[in-house]
Amino acid sequence: MDGIIDQVRRMPLAEKRRLAEALRQAIAEELASGGGEPDRCPRCGCPAFVRKGRDAAGRQRWLCRGCGRTFGAGTLGLLARSKLPAAAWMEFAACMADALPLRETAARVGVSLYTAWFMRMRVCEVMGRRLLPARGESFEMDGTYFPESMPGNHSRGWFGLGRPAHRTGHDASRAGLGGSVCVLCGVSETGDCFCELADGAEDGPGVALVALRRLPAACSVATDGRRSYAGSLGGRPREVRPSRELEMVNSLHSRLKAFIGRFNGVSNRRLQRYLDWFCWREQFRRSARGRRELLFAHEASGTYVCTRELTHLESHPFLSLANRVSIGERYGYMSMVV
Repeated sequence: MDGIIDQVRRMPLAEKRRLAEALRQAIAEELASGGGEPDRCPRCGCPAFVRKGRDAAGRQRWLCRGCGRTFGAGTLGLLARSKLPAAAWMEFAACMADALPLRETAARVGVSLYTAWFMRMRVCEVMGRRLLPARGESFEMDGTYFPESMPGNHSRGWFGLGRPAHRTGHDASRAGLGGSVCVLCGVSETGDCFCELADGAEDGPGVALVALRRLPAACSVATDGRRSYAGSLGGRPREVRPSRELEMVNSLHSRLKAFIGRFNGVSNRRLQRYLDWFCWREQFRRSARGRRELLFAHEASGTYVCTRELTHLESHPFLSLANRVSIGERYGYMSMVV
């Protein structure tokens, strides 16, 4: 090894750069191919399959007993369905782990701005699927609000804004909560958290649906004195505190707003994806593996549902939370709608 390092030091700068690029590509391909044997068919979900030869690169393939088709470790995966090399996705994972702006990310990865945006949407979906259920015996739960953001030209759309159109970033603030969207947040004593986009305000049905999906069955919940929490927690013990004494969830709100603030305005249509991104960062911040390598491993083994067409048809903020959940459960991801 010392001899190789000495040879590298004597190389010209151009050759060192070529060597670094080749090493980066080799590392990315090695990490991407280390998925192991799957537990079920990625197409039909059947757990019965047998080995069926290898592909041109020498990777193992399997034959599904249910649908009769062959598949590999990367079938229907994020990297397998992309034309970009594994090294580009590894660099993109580093940018996502550091929460870099989109233009800087596109320049570092070497793709267009639109491609970088669509890569971000797919990785956010992968991160949302990787989130583990929240654990803990006691939770603090409260809502926080973000300004309403629906960018784009809606003059020919099939819905009305309910207000005069204005340029993004202009006249966005209003008195009270009339022009805001609510995000229900919860955090346990162990640090596990969740963030869920709700309907305009902390109403009873929205709180009940989030509690059903996110809170463990046997846990106590501390909230403020808002009436909508009283009968919406599914019989869980509830403790009422002043808002300023909900320290854990207030700290979570502060970190969430600082994270969303980096992107200078997130459309309400995409807000749930960014909430999943934030929760992924919170959940894996103490991981033994580096955050960049862990995210690339999740990219290599992750799958997605939203194609380019479906991504542009994602739910608008005026859709009720119940409709978003039912549609998301039908297609396997909370944020999508067709």
